[in-house]
Amino acid sequence: MKMPREEFLQVVMDAADLDVWENELVSGRVTRKATKVYAELGYTEQEAGECMDNIFAIIHPEDVDRMRNALDEHASGKTPKYQCEFRIRAKSGAWVWYANSGKIVERADDPGAKHLIGVTYNVHTRRHQEEELKRLNLELSAQKAQLEQLNASLHQMAMTDALTQLPNRRLLIDRVSQALHSAKRSQQIGALLFLDADNFKAVNDQHGHEVGDLLLKEIAARLRAAVREADTVARISGDEFVVMLENLGTDAVDATRKTRAIAEKILLALAQPYVLGAIPYSSTVSIGATLMNEGHQSFDDLCPAADAAMYEAKKAGRNTFQMFAPPVKEGLA
Repeated sequence: MKMPREEFLQVVMDAADLDVWENELVSGRVTRKATKVYAELGYTEQEAGECMDNIFAIIHPEDVDRMRNALDEHASGKTPKYQCEFRIRAKSGAWVWYANSGKIVERADDPGAKHLIGVTYNVHTRRHQEEELKRLNLELSAQKAQLEQLNASLHQMAMTDALTQLPNRRLLIDRVSQALHSAKRSQQIGALLFLDADNFKAVNDQHGHEVGDLLLKEIAARLRAAVREADTVARISGDEFVVMLENLGTDAVDATRKTRAIAEKILLALAQPYVLGAIPYSSTVSIGATLMNEGHQSFDDLCPAADAAMYEAKKAGRNTFQMFAPPVKEGLA
């Protein structure tokens, strides 16, 4: 025997946990009540009737406008059906998520009326899962940002001298490599200046390492101020500093002249009196330099040349500058 259509639809609705309702929009009458939902929320039949007559009184305040807008948009024909998700206050006071889906129909047996027929169903578990997923994603995003910041800090620490905050030897090598690669295309000559503080051991012996550290920090600050913004100033160890100059032109003689001028500016700046804490102090540096051109392919080629020139400056009396001069090869007999 075939199941009556009304009974069949009820079985389907029950199986899908759907509660059917119907409102007549012209008169405002509730022609079919969603009693199952209200029972689920803990309301008695009488309380449910009172709630249905003033549904917005138990809708979450943050959801009322969204529900009204969804109804208005469907009633005006902007949307093919009414859909909305919202929270209803249970009798216990808890807010429970539900969803509505409905459509306005006109019936021949009730001309002039507009019947909004729809279903309500519980989406609380799904909404909470979405909220939890959103919360977890926010936490993961925050953790990712923290991890990226930590990695950036670790990278900065790995590339920076802790005392002076200048690039360290590792970062200097990387920048020299980049500069040499760039110079191959531009044909621009650069220079590497190797600086060593004169008699630095004396400041540590006389005043202690804390004062020595103050001197190194002051040397770093004066070096940064004495060179161009695009130049690199690095501390590679102890009292040894390196300045890398780029874009000195394509003529070696002119590049040497510019290197000497910058070196002399550095010597003058670093020879000015220091006040280390409360201690007045005088200090100088010796500088050796070599040009960065196509004859030098790496930091390992450049550094020994500049270092050798620096020792020549030490031999010449300190507080001076020497340019590296490649040894002259003797001719064949």
